Amino acid sequence: MIPALSSAAHQISARGKNIIVTGGSQGLGYAIAEQLCHAGADNVVLMARTKSTGEAAAAKLSAIGETKAHFQATDMSDPTSIASSCLKITSALPISGLVNAAATTERGNLQTTTSDDFDWQMICNARGPFLMSQAISEHMKTSGIRGSIVNITSVAAKGGAPFIMAYSMSKAALECMTRNNSAELAPHGIRVNGVAMGWCYTDNEDRLQTSQSGSDWISKADESQPVGRILRPEDVASTVNFLLSDASNMMTGNILDLHPEMPHGMLSLAAVDSVER
Repeated sequence: MIPALSSAAHQISARGKNIIVTGGSQGLGYAIAEQLCHAGADNVVLMARTKSTGEAAAAKLSAIGETKAHFQATDMSDPTSIASSCLKITSALPISGLVNAAATTERGNLQTTTSDDFDWQMICNARGPFLMSQAISEHMKTSGIRGSIVNITSVAAKGGAPFIMAYSMSKAALECMTRNNSAELAPHGIRVNGVAMGWCYTDNEDRLQTSQSGSDWISKADESQPVGRILRPEDVASTVNFLLSDASNMMTGNILDLHPEMPHGMLSLAAVDSVER
């Protein structure tokens, strides 16, 4: 007789899990960490550069429920900083989940992107997640932890608009790494998936679009969508929570498309950065 699976073990819950969220002190990363607190994670570790912002975010999250939120100052562009932070965290907690949410979005097309611009996008959006995944997966293997890694990528990885050329390339690299790492880590019980998100109302996007299109840009953006609005950070956070939970324990090597404004398989042809796209 085939043993029955426990329905309770397949709920979308973070209970019993200790999870790292890079870029977790603000914006999308904070929304993901907040969702994990509501889902009952034992510990959530925020990794970001600014100490004051990170400590304030951790204090706010710790007040939500029983989850203990911590902050670890880390420069995702510095391999030494990443290595020392990972060692410090894993020496204190058995980490079962990693969310690579930290990223930078710089504008620039084929002609305007400099060599330094290109390198910066790759360092932050591809090398940072690589080094984090390398360190945390080794910790999981050594500790015998069946863990989950979630990489935040973008619909731009499928062929982005020209004005975010290097960003699109960095996210395409991250998607390739997601699939590659999933194959390598599966025998160790470590799952690796990604979320390819679309246009999202984050703090950074609000600042950028307000400066270019005015404070009413979000109303226009929402009205332009067949589903009634563009993404909010909470939409992405819920998907990430699912991928970290035991409810998705048979999923690895997947890139979940979360971009309702763009039908699957269709690429943006926008040549400029504008809300009127």
